[in-house]
Amino acid sequence: MQEPVLITGKQSAFTDDMIQEFLNRQHQVFATADSADEHPQVPDSVGSGLHYLPWSRRSLLSARSVMLALDGETRDMSRAVVVCAPEGIHTPLHQTESALIEQGVDAALKGYLFILKEVLGYFLRRGSGDITVVWYDGGAEVLPPFDATLCGAVQGLVRSLFAFYEGEAVTIRGLQASESDSRAVARWVAEQIIDKAEKSSGRWQKYGQRSGLLSFKRA
Repeated sequence: MQEPVLITGKQSAFTDDMIQEFLNRQHQVFATADSADEHPQVPDSVGSGLHYLPWSRRSLLSARSVMLALDGETRDMSRAVVVCAPEGIHTPLHQTESALIEQGVDAALKGYLFILKEVLGYFLRRGSGDITVVWYDGGAEVLPPFDATLCGAVQGLVRSLFAFYEGEAVTIRGLQASESDSRAVARWVAEQIIDKAEKSSGRWQKYGQRSGLLSFKRA
């Protein structure tokens, strides 16, 4: 069994593909799930390689509970993947209900910040770690206003992390894909994390491009 991986963030068919890809590579996978009926569908043959951790995206305490549960399950956790995706608020901005905007901010933006805060703290206390933030929108040509705002916030957050954690014992990378073939994207993400870890670190990269958009590494 290869080193364990935490896969967290927005649950979707793409997240299921990510889980399956790492299981195929013989990694032990810890996946967060909002409720019992949302567990990813994976073959029975994976055995004990997949573990579910309950998580509420709206709660900082829940994010802390995830890391405490991980600490109780394994002492070898050194990789985390945070999957970010559109919330599905498709209305024009002037027609979007304020309650939907508030719910989206609570579930998405705050949720990503909460789990990243706890993962970063966990790895820094341990003295090493590898964090990948993935934005996957399924191939949308134009994102609706709220989701476009969320995408920009995620990119800005990752770029800030590059600067604030440069020189720390934590590797950070950002990956973005607008492609309908979620399995192909999942394979690409795993390649960047495992096979091209050093080359992909400190960069925000787009699927289908030969290199990152920007390095963000200081000379």
